[in-house]
Amino acid sequence: MEIERLRGLIAAPHTPFDRNGMVAYPVIRQQAELLLEQGVTGAYISGTTGEGVSCSVEERLKVMDAWSEASAGRLKLIVHIGALSIRDVETLGRHANELRVHATSVVPPNYFKPASLASLVRFCALAAATAPDTAFYYYHTVMSGVTFPMDKFLEAADGVIPNLAGIKFNSPDLYMYQNCRHACGGRYDIVYGVDEFFAGALALGAECFIGSTYNYMAPTYLEVWEAFRRGDMAGVDRGMRKACLGVDILVKHGGVAAGKAMMLAHGVDCGDPRPPLDRLDDATKRRIVEEFRRIVAR
Repeated sequence: MEIERLRGLIAAPHTPFDRNGMVAYPVIRQQAELLLEQGVTGAYISGTTGEGVSCSVEERLKVMDAWSEASAGRLKLIVHIGALSIRDVETLGRHANELRVHATSVVPPNYFKPASLASLVRFCALAAATAPDTAFYYYHTVMSGVTFPMDKFLEAADGVIPNLAGIKFNSPDLYMYQNCRHACGGRYDIVYGVDEFFAGALALGAECFIGSTYNYMAPTYLEVWEAFRRGDMAGVDRGMRKACLGVDILVKHGGVAAGKAMMLAHGVDCGDPRPPLDRLDDATKRRIVEEFRRIVAR
């Protein structure tokens, strides 16, 4: 498969839940329109931010359908199909292939973990084969506990996984990021995924980014990108300060829950996260919205 390299900002959207904890599918249309309004080029759905592992397979299939309908070809959709059961991966992957999304992706199982690089490649080959007509990105994240060197993964998977397009690289290890960009003659698309390291990855040649804060702060990152192109390092620093203040809110208030609260600043109610993640009370959500608005107005 010829690799089509991704470009621009790809948001990792939240899965919206109503007050009863059920997926609020109509909200997905609002999310898609907000991403387009902010200049985002794609959506990585049902990943970490999307609480994919906290959703049932049936829900994840319907989330795919809702995003496909809402984006109507205007956003490149990447679908996380990872699960503990390979049978669930097969169900999700086949549906993604039928919908002709741009790509599928997996976080490897994190209970029975792959014991070697060879085991990881075999698992990814099975996952990628469920959507053979669709590009496949391995999702490298420190949260999985699977910590093999990713340049060695690419070398081991090269030629073994026909539709392997690259890696969603969610690690602050810019040394390994560089190694992956050059592995196999630079053949693979290495998309960077740690928002607070955005400028560092830019400096190393990154051309596409996947992240949660692009749901509500995409214009800030696009301003940083434009300042970088102009050689305006003071502008890069100012923009990254805003971006990092936004990330500070996530760190302070529990990640996904805080991100969902910041969506309220755009009038999009994504509800609360599912257990075991903690929810925020309404007063805390209001304070987060106020703080977020002060940050973006800086």
